[in-house]
Formats: sequence, C-alpha cells, structure tokens
Amino acid sequence: MLLDHRTRKLLELDRVLAELHPITPFGQQVKSEMKPYLPPEKAELMEELDRVEKLKELVDTQRSVFVEIRTAMRQVKDIRKSVERCMTGCVLSSVEFFELKNLVYLVRIMSESQKTLHWAMPDKYIIQELQWVEEILDPEKTGLKTFYLYDSYSPELYRLRKQRAEAEQKLDLLRKEVIKRVEADLEMAIRTNGEITISKGQTELIKKLQGYRYLLVINETYINMTFRVKPTDEMYKLMSAIEELRGEEAVEEARILEQLSGKVAVRGAEILRTMDAMGEFDLLTAKAYLANTFEAVKPEIRDEPVFNLKQGRHPIVEAGLKKRGKDYTPINASLKEGATLITGANMGGKTVSLKLLGLMAAMAQYGLLVPAESLVLSMQAFIFLSAGDEQSIDLGLSTFGAEIQSIKEALEKSDRSGMILIDELARGTNPQEGFALSAAIISYLMKKPCITVITTHFDGLVKPGVKHLQVNGLRNIDCSRIKNPEHISEYMDYTLIEIEGDAVVPRDALNISRLMGVPEEIVKTAEELLGNGR
Repeated sequence: MLLDHRTRKLLELDRVLAELHPITPFGQQVKSEMKPYLPPEKAELMEELDRVEKLKELVDTQRSVFVEIRTAMRQVKDIRKSVERCMTGCVLSSVEFFELKNLVYLVRIMSESQKTLHWAMPDKYIIQELQWVEEILDPEKTGLKTFYLYDSYSPELYRLRKQRAEAEQKLDLLRKEVIKRVEADLEMAIRTNGEITISKGQTELIKKLQGYRYLLVINETYINMTFRVKPTDEMYKLMSAIEELRGEEAVEEARILEQLSGKVAVRGAEILRTMDAMGEFDLLTAKAYLANTFEAVKPEIRDEPVFNLKQGRHPIVEAGLKKRGKDYTPINASLKEGATLITGANMGGKTVSLKLLGLMAAMAQYGLLVPAESLVLSMQAFIFLSAGDEQSIDLGLSTFGAEIQSIKEALEKSDRSGMILIDELARGTNPQEGFALSAAIISYLMKKPCITVITTHFDGLVKPGVKHLQVNGLRNIDCSRIKNPEHISEYMDYTLIEIEGDAVVPRDALNISRLMGVPEEIVKTAEELLGNGR
C-alpha cells in the first residue's frame, strides 16, 4: 500500500482525484478501482504517463474530436447487467433492447471519432463498433435508435399483424356504419368515438335514448348521462378475434425476443469488452483534461533514489488562492536518501511545501501528470505523513502521544525505499526534550534508505549529511511597508532556498507578532532574550 488513509487525507489526494471527471459509468467504475503503481510496476507506470501525455497533446490539437466523443459519452447508460443477464440465458425486454441499440449507436460515433485521432492507440482503449448488434436490432436498416420488433423478424408475426390490421379496419368501418345509422334514426350528431352526452334536464330525450336498441349508458352524473353506440354481433365477433390475434402476437413477440437475446448472448463478451474499452479511454481522457486544468507535465521516472522538483505547485492551494485573486508561489526542492530539514517561521508555508512534496510523488504513482515545470523522481514503496497535530481519542493519547505513535509507524517503515514526511517534529513536548528527541530521530533516519523530509522550528538540528531547505519568508522584506496584518501573506516569500553550513531558523515570528499587533514592549523583550541567548 503506497498511502495509508490518514496520509492520503492529509495530502489532500482525494481532493485532487475529485477533479478527475470520467463521464461514462464505465469510466467512473475504472476510476473507483484506481490504484497507485508500485516499484515493481515501473514499466507500466511509464507507459501510462506516456499515454496521458499523448492524450493531453491530442486534446490540445484535436479538441473538436474529443468534444464529439465526450458528447456521445454523456448519453451512455450502464447496461452491463442486462448484457450479463442475457449471457446467463435470460430474455431481454424491449426496453433493454432499446438501451442496447442506443449504446450501439453511440459506440459507432465514438469509434469513428477515435479513428481520426493521430495516435496508434493500444487495443485496450479502442472502442470497437458493434455492427453485428446493429444488424440484429435493425434488420430493415432504418438507422433509427428506437427499438421495434419488425415484421421481417418472423413470417408468423407478419401474418398475425396483417390479420389484426385487416380485422381492425373492418371493425372501424362497421362502427362508422352503425354510427351513421344511429344518427339517421335519432337525427342527432354522434361523436366519432360513438358517444353522445345528454343533459338530465332533457328527460324525454333521455327516455327515448334509453329505449333505443343501438345505444347503452356508459356513464351518469348528477348533470349528464353519456351513451355509446352498442356493437353489433358482427362487431363483437371481430373484437373477440382481434383480442385473440393480439394474444398470439404477444406470444410470437416473446419468442422473437428470446431468439434475439440468444443471438446477443453468444457474442455478449464483445459488448462487455467494448464497455471496458470505453471506460479505460474515458478515464485516460479525464486524466488528460486534468493535466490541462493543472498545467501539468509528465514526471520523469528514474531507478536511482531521487526527487527533484522544479516550480511545483499545490493544485488545491493554488485554486483557492486564485479564487481570492492571489498568486501561488511555486517551489523547488531537490531531495535525497537520508534526512532533509525545512525550517522557517509559522505562516511561512513549510507545511504546504511538505505536503506538496508528498502529493507530487503520489500523483505521479497514480499515473497523473504533475503541476510543475518538471519532476524527476524514483518510485516509492510508501509515502507516510506525520502531521503531529491531532489527538488520538480512540487510544486515549494526547497530542504528543499521538505524534509519537505516528513517528513510531514511520520509523518501522524506514528500512524500505519510501518517503517519510514529518511536520513540526516533537511539537507536542517541551523545547529541551523536543530538541533532543528530534536530533536523535534525525540521526536515526539519516542512515536509512528512504527519503525523509522534516519541518521544524528548532535551531541546531542541521548536521553534516542533513540537507537544509529554508523558507525565504520575510528575510528580504522591509516589514515597515506592511501596514495591514491581513496582507502579511502577500509579502511572504514561500520559495525554498538551500542553505549550506550553519544557519539559524529565521526570526520571522517576531516580525509577524509585531505586524499582528502584539505590544512592542513584548516584542522588544523577546528580541533582547534572543540576543542574550536565553
């Protein structure tokens, strides 16, 4: 497992994946089954990244083709269960055949559009036309998406329908003749459906109609009475014959549905494969669209342990800043096996930078392009983030206890090639013990084959062999220019700079405190204490 649930949540990977939008039910299913590629699957991951990059290029250069494909995809319904039932011997209903025929029509659109793409597409993504299904469900080649049991399916069906149509035509003629006779006898107009409504105030007329042999009462209210022309014996015989023909026709239609279901079942696996290909292509296209949204690039996968990020951007944080009209500051980071420290004051973006590193690695191993100018990395067996800022209610642990429990899990993984990210190591205890514990953990992790990145406030933790990155913060800013504390973030420089040799943690905390309105007396006292080394 690359990520545990907690790390996945802290890295906000699910929020990134929520921006991945396959359209079809098949693509959504493939997305729900997405898993990260692990180190033994390096070749497969590189192929996937190549495919996403190629699709991204095609979306840019042949956008109209993708618009056509995705428009068709939006109309696709999930009829997988119908096909699977059919393959087990069940008979499909007319509604299910209509849905299948509609799918075949949409598949044809997608298949023809795919063929115009400038790409030698792997078989896995090729949406094959189902012409044989179309021939079965549209034997008269009407080109209509509606499903109908055509007369050509069966001579018997043709005979029954012809006899019924002739009987219905004869019945209609007889009904019209009777209506004319009644109108002549009563010298009254009868509606074409053979009915006439009389007000109850016309008592004499009602008596007359009640005694007339070709009329019968079909409805009565407080106000009116409705009469209908009574069928003749010949008409009754025709009506009975028509009902009998309808019954025989229903039996024949059921037989034809069974026959058609059998024909579909024999090659049902082909329909399922087409659905699978549609789902795979749908998800791949969604990855390409996501890459365009994030202005992302293909990461370069190496065998040797490496993580070199240039101008990396956290897509969720960046989107939030854009909504507020603010720019995101990309970061660079070059990591190696052993320990790397990120130092800087609070509000300096250390945590966002730390999470960005893990998110970039996770996105790459999920086969996604990454929002950066470039990323060169090796595959990780695991990515583990310890944020150290949550109590464990279930275990009855304090914040520090929960942090140590999380650190313990990280240390247990450290003999493998992976990525350990620790935010504010030992934040939950007193500074003296926290410093000592941090120094000991860093010394331990320096010797391990995993890449470890730790954010900290503590001075003095950097030693030979430990890489030191520092948030630029407010170091080059004249803080007197900042008049409104709400604008501090606009002046903060979130870039990471590599520090060689000894360097103290920047004192931005005092500047920030001053800007936030902490009394000057307190800030000066703190500065004096720092100057005295206390």
